Amino acid sequence: MQSESLLDVSGLTKVYGNKGSLFVPRKEILAVNKVSFSINRGETFGLIGESGSGKTTIGRMVMRLIDATAGDIQYKGKSILSMKKGEMDKLRNEMQIIFQDSGSAFNPRKTIGEQILHPLNKFYPGNEAQIQYKKVIEMLDVVGLRSDFYHRYPHELSGGQRQRAGIARALIVKPKFLVLDEPVSALDVSVKAQIMNLLIELQKEFQLTYLFIAHNLDLVAYFCDRVAVLSKGKMIETAPTIDLFRKPQHEVTQKLLSSILTLDGDLGDYYRKQSVI
Repeated sequence: MQSESLLDVSGLTKVYGNKGSLFVPRKEILAVNKVSFSINRGETFGLIGESGSGKTTIGRMVMRLIDATAGDIQYKGKSILSMKKGEMDKLRNEMQIIFQDSGSAFNPRKTIGEQILHPLNKFYPGNEAQIQYKKVIEMLDVVGLRSDFYHRYPHELSGGQRQRAGIARALIVKPKFLVLDEPVSALDVSVKAQIMNLLIELQKEFQLTYLFIAHNLDLVAYFCDRVAVLSKGKMIETAPTIDLFRKPQHEVTQKLLSSILTLDGDLGDYYRKQSVI
């Protein structure tokens, strides 16, 4: 059975630059150059590449956090780049993002519970306060946090706890698609493993689709169904994870993979060697 596409990106381009002036010459930087890919329902699609390759820029364009210079992004067959603000706001309950820095992702003056409650009130207004509170407590439990975390402030949580809270805030509106922008890169190894396994469990439970942005190839091998490799804003290779790790085609991909353990046997053997498990 052919998989159904959820997100389709075609010719996506982002140019940064200034307009120039009498004393400052005009300068443009091509951050993303005509990138195209599709993500099927229920799969985890990985974006990897060296620092500055355009991974995070693509993720933010997919979420319409920054505007694309050219190209198109279709979600369920509809172009999100042509949507007006009201249309895009309605879609945000289906498309959420989990950021790399869990510290800066939260308002330090509000409790964790208040911040998880905010998107719930925005997308599902009208429910009684007690009902909304109960939903937040239930979601805290889903991500492995006790109910008393509702009343805590971000600085009172560890990095792993804040990231769990960030996952709870994203999931509270029942999205179908999540952009995971290096969600565990700031965490230590043991906490990293816990969060990755949590994301896998949640994907199965809530039938989620992931765009996973990372530079850690161990995590990509463990987590992704398919992988695209970026270099200087261009997509240079895309393949199922097992094929990419066994037979990388591009020189840049080969160099990236040379930094990890040699693959002997099937990819399952490779997974079991990694510290993330």
